[in-house]
Amino acid sequence: MQTCIVVLKFGGNKTLMIMKQYYHVSSKALEKNDIFHSREDFVTAMNDISLCVLKYDVMILCFCLMSNHFHFVLKGSYRDCYSFANEFKRMCAIRMRDRNGDVAGLKDVDLHFDLLDSQEYLENAIAYVLRNPMAARIIAMPYFYEWSSMMAYFRGRNPLPGTPLKSISIRRRRELLRTRHDFVPDTYVLSADGYVHPACYVASEEVEKIFKHPSRLLVALAKRVENEFEVASGAANQIVMLDSELKTHVLELISNEFGVNSLTQLSADDRLRLCSMMRRNFNASVKQIARVLRISQSLVASVL
Repeated sequence: MQTCIVVLKFGGNKTLMIMKQYYHVSSKALEKNDIFHSREDFVTAMNDISLCVLKYDVMILCFCLMSNHFHFVLKGSYRDCYSFANEFKRMCAIRMRDRNGDVAGLKDVDLHFDLLDSQEYLENAIAYVLRNPMAARIIAMPYFYEWSSMMAYFRGRNPLPGTPLKSISIRRRRELLRTRHDFVPDTYVLSADGYVHPACYVASEEVEKIFKHPSRLLVALAKRVENEFEVASGAANQIVMLDSELKTHVLELISNEFGVNSLTQLSADDRLRLCSMMRRNFNASVKQIARVLRISQSLVASVL
Protein backbone atom coordinates (compact mmCIF):
# COMPACT_ATOMS: atom_id res chain seq x y z
CA MET A 1 0.00 0.00 0.00
CA GLN A 2 1.43 3.34 -1.05
CA THR A 3 1.69 6.41 1.19
CA CYS A 4 1.27 9.74 -0.56
CA ILE A 5 3.85 12.42 0.26
CA VAL A 6 3.13 16.01 -0.82
CA VAL A 7 6.06 18.44 -0.98
CA LEU A 8 5.25 22.15 -0.60
CA LYS A 9 7.93 24.66 -1.64
CA PHE A 10 8.29 28.10 -0.10
CA GLY A 11 10.67 31.00 -0.61
CA GLY A 12 14.26 30.71 0.57
CA ASN A 13 14.50 27.07 -0.58
CA LYS A 14 12.26 25.97 2.26
CA THR A 15 10.11 22.88 1.78
CA LEU A 16 7.46 21.13 3.82
CA MET A 17 6.66 17.45 3.41
CA ILE A 18 3.10 16.36 4.19
CA MET A 19 2.43 12.64 4.49
CA LYS A 20 -1.05 11.54 3.47
CA GLN A 21 -2.12 8.27 5.03
CA TYR A 22 -5.29 6.30 5.70
CA TYR A 23 -7.10 6.64 9.03
CA HIS A 24 -10.15 5.05 10.60
CA VAL A 25 -11.91 7.68 12.71
CA SER A 26 -14.70 6.80 15.11
CA SER A 27 -16.55 8.65 17.81
CA LYS A 28 -17.12 7.20 21.24
CA ALA A 29 -20.74 6.12 21.40
CA LEU A 30 -23.18 8.01 23.59
CA GLU A 31 -24.81 5.84 26.24
CA LYS A 32 -27.90 7.88 27.15
CA ASN A 33 -28.53 10.07 24.13
CA ASP A 34 -28.54 9.99 20.35
CA ILE A 35 -26.50 12.16 18.02
CA PHE A 36 -29.01 11.49 15.26
CA HIS A 37 -32.51 11.02 16.60
CA SER A 38 -34.81 11.41 13.61
CA ARG A 39 -34.68 11.00 9.85
CA GLU A 40 -34.27 14.77 9.58
CA ASP A 41 -31.17 14.56 11.81
CA PHE A 42 -29.60 11.96 9.52
CA VAL A 43 -30.41 13.99 6.39
CA THR A 44 -28.85 17.10 7.93
CA ALA A 45 -25.74 15.14 8.94
CA MET A 46 -25.32 13.75 5.43
CA ASN A 47 -25.37 17.29 4.07
CA ASP A 48 -22.99 18.47 6.78
CA ILE A 49 -20.47 15.86 5.61
CA SER A 50 -20.79 17.04 2.01
CA LEU A 51 -19.99 20.61 3.11
CA CYS A 52 -17.37 19.77 5.72
CA VAL A 53 -15.20 17.84 3.25
CA LEU A 54 -14.88 20.99 1.12
CA LYS A 55 -12.97 22.74 3.91
CA TYR A 56 -10.07 20.28 4.24
CA ASP A 57 -7.62 18.41 2.06
CA VAL A 58 -9.03 14.98 2.86
CA MET A 59 -10.58 12.12 0.92
CA ILE A 60 -13.56 10.30 2.42
CA LEU A 61 -13.26 6.65 1.44
CA CYS A 62 -16.32 5.60 3.38
CA PHE A 63 -18.51 6.59 6.30
CA CYS A 64 -21.41 5.34 8.36
CA LEU A 65 -23.71 7.27 10.68
CA MET A 66 -25.25 5.29 13.54
CA SER A 67 -27.72 6.81 15.97
CA ASN A 68 -25.19 7.30 18.79
CA HIS A 69 -21.81 7.31 16.99
CA PHE A 70 -20.17 7.64 13.58
CA HIS A 71 -17.30 6.20 11.53
CA PHE A 72 -15.09 7.49 8.71
CA VAL A 73 -12.19 6.08 6.74
CA LEU A 74 -10.16 9.06 5.53
CA LYS A 75 -7.05 9.72 3.49
CA GLY A 76 -4.97 12.79 4.22
CA SER A 77 -2.46 14.22 6.61
CA TYR A 78 -3.19 13.54 10.25
CA ARG A 79 -3.72 17.27 10.77
CA ASP A 80 -6.35 17.54 8.05
CA CYS A 81 -8.10 14.31 9.05
CA TYR A 82 -8.15 15.47 12.66
CA SER A 83 -9.52 18.88 11.66
CA PHE A 84 -12.20 17.39 9.42
CA ALA A 85 -13.41 14.91 12.04
CA ASN A 86 -13.54 17.52 14.79
CA GLU A 87 -15.34 20.00 12.54
CA PHE A 88 -18.00 17.38 11.78
CA LYS A 89 -18.26 16.60 15.49
CA ARG A 90 -18.70 20.34 16.17
CA MET A 91 -21.47 20.56 13.59
CA CYS A 92 -23.21 17.56 15.14
CA ALA A 93 -23.04 19.25 18.55
CA ILE A 94 -24.62 22.40 17.11
CA ARG A 95 -27.45 20.37 15.60
CA MET A 96 -28.02 18.62 18.95
CA ARG A 97 -28.17 21.98 20.73
CA ASP A 98 -30.62 23.38 18.19
CA ARG A 99 -32.76 20.25 18.38
CA ASN A 100 -33.23 19.84 22.11
CA GLY A 101 -31.14 22.46 23.89
CA ASP A 102 -28.40 19.95 24.72
CA VAL A 103 -25.57 22.40 25.36
CA ALA A 104 -23.17 19.68 26.55
CA GLY A 105 -23.61 17.86 23.23
CA LEU A 106 -20.47 15.98 22.33
CA LYS A 107 -18.12 17.91 24.59
CA ASP A 108 -16.83 14.83 26.41
CA VAL A 109 -17.00 12.48 23.43
CA ASP A 110 -13.55 11.48 22.23
CA LEU A 111 -12.59 10.70 18.64
CA HIS A 112 -10.48 7.60 18.06
CA PHE A 113 -7.90 7.73 15.23
CA ASP A 114 -6.37 4.53 13.94
CA LEU A 115 -3.63 4.50 11.29
CA LEU A 116 -4.37 1.93 8.58
CA ASP A 117 -0.85 0.87 7.66
CA SER A 118 -1.42 -2.20 5.51
CA GLN A 119 -3.62 -3.20 2.59
CA GLU A 120 -5.43 -5.84 4.63
CA TYR A 121 -6.01 -3.46 7.53
CA LEU A 122 -7.41 -0.82 5.13
CA GLU A 123 -9.76 -3.28 3.43
CA ASN A 124 -10.98 -4.59 6.79
CA ALA A 125 -11.55 -1.04 8.03
CA ILE A 126 -13.72 -0.17 5.03
CA ALA A 127 -15.69 -3.41 5.42
CA TYR A 128 -16.03 -2.83 9.17
CA VAL A 129 -17.44 0.68 8.71
CA LEU A 130 -19.91 -0.33 6.00
CA ARG A 131 -20.97 -3.47 7.93
CA ASN A 132 -21.78 -1.50 11.10
CA PRO A 133 -25.58 -1.37 10.69
CA MET A 134 -25.64 -5.02 9.62
CA ALA A 135 -23.58 -6.08 12.64
CA ALA A 136 -26.04 -4.14 14.82
CA ARG A 137 -28.87 -6.04 13.08
CA ILE A 138 -30.52 -2.87 11.85
CA ILE A 139 -30.55 -4.11 8.26
CA ALA A 140 -29.83 -7.39 6.47
CA MET A 141 -27.27 -6.02 3.99
CA PRO A 142 -25.13 -2.85 3.93
CA TYR A 143 -26.76 -1.81 0.63
CA PHE A 144 -30.06 -1.30 2.47
CA TYR A 145 -28.67 1.24 4.94
CA GLU A 146 -29.28 4.79 3.79
CA TRP A 147 -26.97 6.69 6.13
CA SER A 148 -23.63 5.50 4.79
CA SER A 149 -21.53 5.71 1.64
CA MET A 150 -22.41 2.17 0.55
CA MET A 151 -24.26 3.21 -2.62
CA ALA A 152 -21.32 5.25 -3.95
CA TYR A 153 -19.17 2.37 -5.25
CA PHE A 154 -18.98 0.57 -8.59
CA ARG A 155 -21.85 2.56 -10.05
CA GLY A 156 -20.31 2.64 -13.52
CA ARG A 157 -21.63 5.51 -15.61
CA ASN A 158 -25.15 5.38 -14.24
CA PRO A 159 -26.38 8.94 -13.62
CA LEU A 160 -27.21 9.89 -10.06
CA PRO A 161 -30.93 10.23 -9.39
CA GLY A 162 -32.00 13.61 -8.07
CA THR A 163 -31.74 17.34 -8.73
CA PRO A 164 -28.41 19.04 -9.57
CA LEU A 165 -27.78 21.75 -7.01
CA LYS A 166 -26.64 24.10 -9.76
CA SER A 167 -30.26 24.25 -10.92
CA ILE A 168 -31.42 25.50 -7.50
CA SER A 169 -31.19 29.13 -6.41
CA ILE A 170 -28.53 30.07 -3.86
CA ARG A 171 -31.18 31.04 -1.32
CA ARG A 172 -32.91 27.70 -1.67
CA ARG A 173 -29.60 25.84 -1.44
CA ARG A 174 -28.88 27.55 1.87
CA GLU A 175 -32.27 26.48 3.18
CA LEU A 176 -31.91 22.88 2.04
CA LEU A 177 -28.32 22.44 3.26
CA ARG A 178 -28.80 24.62 6.36
CA THR A 179 -25.72 26.66 5.60
CA ARG A 180 -24.81 30.27 4.82
CA HIS A 181 -21.98 29.30 2.47
CA ASP A 182 -22.53 29.97 -1.21
CA PHE A 183 -19.99 27.62 -2.74
CA VAL A 184 -21.25 24.17 -3.54
CA PRO A 185 -19.75 22.18 -6.44
CA ASP A 186 -21.90 22.06 -9.56
CA THR A 187 -21.45 18.29 -9.54
CA TYR A 188 -23.45 17.89 -6.34
CA VAL A 189 -26.82 16.18 -6.81
CA LEU A 190 -29.62 16.39 -4.24
CA SER A 191 -31.54 13.15 -3.73
CA ALA A 192 -35.32 13.01 -3.50
CA ASP A 193 -34.89 12.63 0.27
CA GLY A 194 -33.09 15.96 0.56
CA TYR A 195 -29.44 15.07 1.00
CA VAL A 196 -26.43 15.31 -1.32
CA HIS A 197 -25.73 11.89 -2.80
CA PRO A 198 -22.55 10.44 -1.22
CA ALA A 199 -21.19 9.54 -4.68
CA CYS A 200 -20.71 13.29 -5.20
CA TYR A 201 -18.06 13.67 -2.51
CA VAL A 202 -16.87 10.19 -1.46
CA ALA A 203 -13.61 9.02 -3.09
CA SER A 204 -15.33 6.07 -4.71
CA GLU A 205 -12.63 5.64 -7.35
CA GLU A 206 -10.04 5.25 -4.60
CA VAL A 207 -12.10 2.49 -2.98
CA GLU A 208 -12.64 0.81 -6.34
CA LYS A 209 -8.86 0.79 -6.91
CA ILE A 210 -8.35 -0.77 -3.49
CA PHE A 211 -10.81 -3.62 -4.09
CA LYS A 212 -10.29 -3.76 -7.89
CA HIS A 213 -13.61 -5.50 -8.56
CA PRO A 214 -17.13 -5.41 -7.09
CA SER A 215 -16.85 -9.08 -6.17
CA ARG A 216 -13.90 -8.41 -3.84
CA LEU A 217 -15.85 -5.70 -2.05
CA LEU A 218 -18.81 -8.03 -1.68
CA VAL A 219 -16.57 -10.76 -0.27
CA ALA A 220 -15.12 -8.29 2.24
CA LEU A 221 -18.61 -7.22 3.30
CA ALA A 222 -19.65 -10.86 3.76
CA LYS A 223 -16.83 -11.53 6.25
CA ARG A 224 -17.45 -11.02 9.95
CA VAL A 225 -14.50 -8.73 10.56
CA GLU A 226 -15.84 -7.04 13.70
CA ASN A 227 -13.98 -8.96 16.43
CA GLU A 228 -10.66 -9.05 14.60
CA PHE A 229 -10.78 -5.39 13.57
CA GLU A 230 -11.96 -4.04 16.92
CA VAL A 231 -9.21 -5.84 18.81
CA ALA A 232 -6.54 -4.76 16.31
CA SER A 233 -7.63 -1.12 16.29
CA GLY A 234 -8.49 -0.77 19.94
CA ALA A 235 -12.02 0.17 18.90
CA ALA A 236 -13.49 -2.55 21.10
CA ASN A 237 -13.06 -0.26 24.09
CA GLN A 238 -14.71 2.65 22.26
CA ILE A 239 -17.96 0.97 21.23
CA VAL A 240 -21.14 1.26 23.26
CA MET A 241 -24.29 -0.42 21.97
CA LEU A 242 -27.73 1.04 22.38
CA ASP A 243 -29.85 -0.86 24.91
CA SER A 244 -32.11 -2.11 22.11
CA GLU A 245 -29.11 -3.45 20.16
CA LEU A 246 -27.64 -5.07 23.25
CA LYS A 247 -30.95 -6.78 24.09
CA THR A 248 -31.03 -8.36 20.63
CA HIS A 249 -27.53 -9.77 21.08
CA VAL A 250 -28.28 -10.91 24.65
CA LEU A 251 -31.32 -12.91 23.51
CA GLU A 252 -29.14 -14.73 20.99
CA LEU A 253 -26.49 -15.28 23.65
CA ILE A 254 -28.85 -16.80 26.23
CA SER A 255 -30.36 -19.04 23.56
CA ASN A 256 -26.91 -20.42 22.72
CA GLU A 257 -25.52 -20.57 26.26
CA PHE A 258 -28.54 -21.43 28.40
CA GLY A 259 -31.07 -22.86 25.93
CA VAL A 260 -33.80 -20.34 26.83
CA ASN A 261 -35.56 -17.63 24.83
CA SER A 262 -36.34 -15.07 27.54
CA LEU A 263 -34.49 -13.37 30.39
CA THR A 264 -37.32 -14.36 32.72
CA GLN A 265 -36.41 -18.02 32.21
CA LEU A 266 -32.92 -17.53 33.68
CA SER A 267 -32.14 -18.45 37.24
CA ALA A 268 -30.58 -15.88 39.58
CA ASP A 269 -27.17 -17.56 39.22
CA ASP A 270 -27.43 -17.59 35.42
CA ARG A 271 -28.24 -13.87 35.40
CA LEU A 272 -25.05 -13.19 37.31
CA ARG A 273 -23.07 -15.33 34.87
CA LEU A 274 -24.71 -13.38 32.06
CA CYS A 275 -23.39 -10.13 33.55
CA SER A 276 -19.81 -11.27 32.99
CA MET A 277 -20.62 -12.48 29.47
CA MET A 278 -22.14 -9.11 28.56
CA ARG A 279 -19.07 -7.26 29.82
CA ARG A 280 -16.68 -9.61 28.01
CA ASN A 281 -18.56 -9.95 24.71
CA PHE A 282 -20.17 -6.54 24.31
CA ASN A 283 -18.10 -4.13 26.45
CA ALA A 284 -21.29 -3.22 28.32
CA SER A 285 -21.03 -0.91 31.32
CA VAL A 286 -22.32 -1.72 34.80
CA LYS A 287 -25.21 0.74 34.36
CA GLN A 288 -26.20 -0.66 30.97
CA ILE A 289 -26.08 -4.29 32.16
CA ALA A 290 -28.25 -3.33 35.13
CA ARG A 291 -30.76 -1.60 32.86
CA VAL A 292 -31.01 -4.47 30.38
CA LEU A 293 -31.20 -7.25 32.99
CA ARG A 294 -33.31 -5.17 35.40
CA ILE A 295 -31.11 -5.82 38.42
CA SER A 296 -29.31 -3.43 40.75
CA GLN A 297 -26.05 -1.76 39.76
CA SER A 298 -24.45 -2.80 43.03
CA LEU A 299 -25.20 -6.46 42.29
CA VAL A 300 -23.76 -6.17 38.77
CA ALA A 301 -20.65 -4.43 40.07
CA SER A 302 -20.12 -7.18 42.66
CA VAL A 303 -19.69 -9.88 39.99
CA LEU A 304 -17.58 -7.93 37.47
